[in-house]
Amino acid sequence: MELGSTRRRRDRNGERGQVIPIVALALFVLFGAAAMAVDVGYLRYTQRIQQNAADSAAIAGANELAYTADPTAAARADAALNGFTHDGTNVTVAVNTPPSTGPYSGNANAVEVIVSARHPMFFERALGIANTNVAARAVAIFGAGNGAGPCIYALQSDIDMNSATVNAPSCGIISNGIMNLNSDRITAASIGAVGQINVNSSTFPEASPAHALAASDPCPTIRSCAYLTANPPAQSPCNYSNLSLNSWTGTLSPGVYCQSVNMNSSTVTLQPGLYVFTNGLNANSTSFTGSGVTLYIAQSSLNANSSSFNLTAPTTGNYAGMLIYQPASNSSSANLNSSGSSDVAGAIYMPTGTFTTNSTFDTSVLIVTAIIHMNSSTVNVPANSTFAGSPRHGYLAE
Repeated sequence: MELGSTRRRRDRNGERGQVIPIVALALFVLFGAAAMAVDVGYLRYTQRIQQNAADSAAIAGANELAYTADPTAAARADAALNGFTHDGTNVTVAVNTPPSTGPYSGNANAVEVIVSARHPMFFERALGIANTNVAARAVAIFGAGNGAGPCIYALQSDIDMNSATVNAPSCGIISNGIMNLNSDRITAASIGAVGQINVNSSTFPEASPAHALAASDPCPTIRSCAYLTANPPAQSPCNYSNLSLNSWTGTLSPGVYCQSVNMNSSTVTLQPGLYVFTNGLNANSTSFTGSGVTLYIAQSSLNANSSSFNLTAPTTGNYAGMLIYQPASNSSSANLNSSGSSDVAGAIYMPTGTFTTNSTFDTSVLIVTAIIHMNSSTVNVPANSTFAGSPRHGYLAE
């Protein structure tokens, strides 16, 4: 009996010895699978971030082609803002124009950015894999869309057009939100929206609506806009306070217009210069005429109903090209509803305000607002317009 018990104990000990390497092998396999799941998931996450950095850097580089033939510094600076600073070792941001490969390899307006980065592993370190190199590539075209950038911007949200006609063959339209087009005819070099695009009974003789990257505020690239942003005009002393014009015909001079300004059934000629409205402007059935004019809406809104506008922005000086400027601190809406054909030449800039119009703009126009509503409007931007396609922008191509 004792001999048999001893033999059985020896057999059980042998079985234990066989189980240990099997368990160790299973643990190794499980650990490897966990390492793959965690580390591969991490790499996918970082690659998405890296691709966003490459996309953004390529667009920045393409935009820089407006000013210099070498976009490297601009592209690398943008990549650094997204967490990938070029050091030539752990992170490499290669910038090529024209691109080194691909369908745009011969295009001098194309910028290729390749962001390569070494990423540390977690579980795979135990398997002898300390780092893995990941690369992301993007190509952007400067002035995509027949060589032109936008001249109509909705920076914060939507563009809604109903029975509108836009003739802008040398520039584009961009909405950073949704785009709703109903019974419109839009001739433009590019029509883009970040969000959903809804089209009903509209025609597009040139470019068709397409999804696009969000556009940035073009103000810093427009001399007059940048100047007014950096140098807002004084709002005192008042030159005119609580002005009320009813059935009046006459000429107004540049200056500071304080408190309420109301005009009804009047014919107003504006002399050249800067008009500062500290509390907005309200006009009904009033005709405005003026050349070399800039309207600065410091606070409150610009409302003009059943009125006509024949206004032209200055062509020289600090305010050149700027017709209506509303600072970002003023998010009030603007309504320009014309009783007839108008001739508006110049930029309309209100980056946080909603712009609503049913007017006809027959000459050079740049519209930069938060939201745009156009109802039975006509906008014509001739090819030789000051703002047609200016400033141009880079768009992702690959």
